[in-house]
Amino acid sequence: MDLNNIENLLERYFEGDTSLEQEAKLREYFTSDEVDPHLEEYVPLFTAFAKVKQERFNRKIELPQTKRSWQWVPIAASILLCVGLFLTFSTKKGSDNDLGTYKDPEVAVLKTKQALFMMGNFMNKSTSQLNKLDTFEETTNEILK
Repeated sequence: MDLNNIENLLERYFEGDTSLEQEAKLREYFTSDEVDPHLEEYVPLFTAFAKVKQERFNRKIELPQTKRSWQWVPIAASILLCVGLFLTFSTKKGSDNDLGTYKDPEVAVLKTKQALFMMGNFMNKSTSQLNKLDTFEETTNEILK
């Protein structure tokens, strides 16, 4: 084979532009005894490709058998049934008009006073912190004058 042709095919081979027939020609050239000395560095590469091409995988591939186990389904169903029955029968059976109100008006007034007293205390605590801001603002105004 022409040396220029081989060098051109080799360059195209490394760029990935060769066809299967051209690669076969390269493999044939580099596995023969007529390789030019400056191209001998590629001989091991193509001889390895030729050896690998002849190898075959003869062992049988065994895929693991997956068997679905349905033994847990009755257990899960019984647990789900028990939870459903518990939630169904454990709810309080009150009237639709029962909105958490007090039946005794005196107790309702007392609870309302307690709630308002607590809310007033929270408001007083939060507004006491605003006095510090008033002092700061007054001092700032005196400095800026």
